[in-house]
Amino acid sequence: MTTHAVVVGGTRGLGRVVVERFLARGCAVSVVSRQRPVDFPEQTGLRHFPADLERCEGYAGLWDRIAEAGGPINYLVLSQRFRGQGDPWAGEIQVGLTASRDLIEGFCGHFAATGDRAIGVVSSVYAEFVGSSQPVGYHMVKGGLNAMVRHYAATLGRRGIRVNAIMPLTYLKQESRAFYEQNERLMDIYRRLVPLGRLGTAEESADALDFLCSARSSFINGQCLFLDGGVSVVWQEEVAKAFAGL
Repeated sequence: MTTHAVVVGGTRGLGRVVVERFLARGCAVSVVSRQRPVDFPEQTGLRHFPADLERCEGYAGLWDRIAEAGGPINYLVLSQRFRGQGDPWAGEIQVGLTASRDLIEGFCGHFAATGDRAIGVVSSVYAEFVGSSQPVGYHMVKGGLNAMVRHYAATLGRRGIRVNAIMPLTYLKQESRAFYEQNERLMDIYRRLVPLGRLGTAEESADALDFLCSARSSFINGQCLFLDGGVSVVWQEEVAKAFAGL
């Protein structure tokens, strides 16, 4: 039976690379986003399902439609992000937390009965640390997602479904690569800040999700993995002194 993966937010950025990873493994992939983009490929085993995660009624029954079209699910990746124009607090909570809970609860009844099964969640370093570039709602949602991962790892783990998250630092993706690479001062800051001396890429984050949603990680459950090149292990005082030249 063909392995069936569902990627929510799989038409751009990291989510799109995750879709490519699953397709390269021969998986059937169901992609969920608000709209089907004009460059979405026509490919055997690849389906698109429109859904508006900002409204509960905008995705009601989505799991039933996807399972009916593609069969039992082996992997579910949640890579959505609130990009609406409404209240950012309410929007972040709805898209990031409420929809994630609803999607996990809805899809879990459609997972395959046997074989490797897993859920991968895109969290952020802002689940653990504070950054001025993101609003309070974003921080709260990412922290809540990590708690959600632990909860479902414990409860769905009894059914053989593993649940893990990645927490990436800022990374280069197709939509933003040019901005960063053309900003030499900003890139120099990251070279000095990150112990590995560079920014990560969407491909590297996708590789981590590809691993967590595979039999290669069959005993990893309930983990929230930093993908930050080692930034989180360096004490802030040392970073400050290095940047001050002390």
